Amino acid sequence: MKARTSHALSLTAAVLLVAGCTPNAAPSGQMVMTTTIEISNSGATNSIGYRVLIGSDGGASFVSGEGSGQAQLPTETFSQFKQDIAAAKPLANLAAEATCMKPVSFGTSTFVSVGGDRSPDLTCPADATAMRLKDDVSAIVDFLKLRNVPRGEGKELPPQNF
Repeated sequence: MKARTSHALSLTAAVLLVAGCTPNAAPSGQMVMTTTIEISNSGATNSIGYRVLIGSDGGASFVSGEGSGQAQLPTETFSQFKQDIAAAKPLANLAAEATCMKPVSFGTSTFVSVGGDRSPDLTCPADATAMRLKDDVSAIVDFLKLRNVPRGEGKELPPQNF
């Protein structure tokens, strides 16, 4: 009987592991390739952030406090973003503003990541390169009509599984 229970638990764990690796339409469940661009906004004490995954063809999947969706970014917007990311690499070495003043309740942080390379917070860009990325992110967020939804008015983001 003990062996049967052990086998059942092992089978259940294997099914959960495979199910957790299966991509779906929501950004939280997708397997992220090294060419996938991620924009993430932390939200704040009183607001829910958002995440955007952008594929190599400019297709974007996103999730916010208002739900999830998909869209094709305008070619010009996506091309400019890719160009600015290439000019900024490695993203982790972008200049970060050391004294960025943000209110505790309303201050958010926004990052761009490609593979394992992540920018510093782009909320207060420290140089022209970071400012271009911030402007690109703003254009994409505006196009997708994303916003920080007040807590209590939206649904919390699912955890990131990658």
